[in-house]
Amino acid sequence: MRFSPLKSSLSHKMKEAKVHYLEATKDTVHWGKFDNSLTPALKIKSGDFVYAETVTHHAGDAPDKMMDDGIQAIYAAIPEEDRKPGPHLLTGPIYVEDAAPGDMLEVQILDLEPRLPYGSNLSAPWGFLFEEEEFHNKERVTVYKIDDKGQWLTPHFAYDYPGPYDVNGKILHKNDVERMETLKGMQVPARIHMGTMGVAPAEDGPVSTIPPSNFGGNIDNWRIGADTTMYYPVQNQGALLSLGDAHLAQGDSELNGTGVEASVNCLLRIKVRKDFSFPLPILETNEEWMIHAFDPDLDEAARIASFKAIQFLCEFYYLSKEEAYSFLAVAADFHITQVVNENKGIHVTIPKEAFLPD
Repeated sequence: MRFSPLKSSLSHKMKEAKVHYLEATKDTVHWGKFDNSLTPALKIKSGDFVYAETVTHHAGDAPDKMMDDGIQAIYAAIPEEDRKPGPHLLTGPIYVEDAAPGDMLEVQILDLEPRLPYGSNLSAPWGFLFEEEEFHNKERVTVYKIDDKGQWLTPHFAYDYPGPYDVNGKILHKNDVERMETLKGMQVPARIHMGTMGVAPAEDGPVSTIPPSNFGGNIDNWRIGADTTMYYPVQNQGALLSLGDAHLAQGDSELNGTGVEASVNCLLRIKVRKDFSFPLPILETNEEWMIHAFDPDLDEAARIASFKAIQFLCEFYYLSKEEAYSFLAVAADFHITQVVNENKGIHVTIPKEAFLPD
């Protein structure tokens, strides 16, 4: 029988699941790190639903547009010196009963909804072209607004960032900068997704949220949105899932350093899977599988992705290595997920319709 996670997941009876509300507060968020020693913000059973709030670490780029009282309270409660080693503000961790190393954590994203209709894109010091002469030392913020239907973003204003962008969550009021019209007559398709989501790494101590890895984290695949499912290899007892760094839009590569960073609430269903394992995060959509791989060298990331995609096809669709290699060449697509997060990302897209029913 071919691999069918959907069939297995439906075996959980809906009546047994509980719905939890995880509000983002100073006590339920952590800034800049994954850490397997963090106290869980929530404990759930496999199959439960979680409505979780996430708060962007870029809300200070336009506080009059991107902050409400709850977001202001979180920023006020966490000193700037504690916002490290990475920049991202995450909600969690969520402890899932019975999850253990060797399992997979299935995270179904059922819905995503912007908390506020604004998001910020930063042409950042870590952007791909920042060291080029045309963009060197040019840090620029562009604020977008999403429409009521959640389909399109329109540019609201832009400004040149005053000084280096070296304080995570720094608040700049509108009188601190010169806001200007930008991208006149243009709109951007909305691609609401979770930029950073993953289980706690096996490594002890704080681990920066910047580089994605086998535990997930800052993957920045804009397809990780509503009506999709992520699978993460569990590294610790309880899995310890954290999430944040939501984007209203982003292209493959995240070229200038960020997506359209925003605070987004999400409805998840989280399950422990003991019936299969895989060493890297997998995204499932209605039409495709996506295998993610990471490395500081993009060529090496592509090599890892190739071998892991072959492993996926051999283990779950019973192809030989030679068959899988040929299939990837003619039917799969290799995408550059992002080039700006220390570990560069590749994802291999495998079409489900290529596999005929048994």
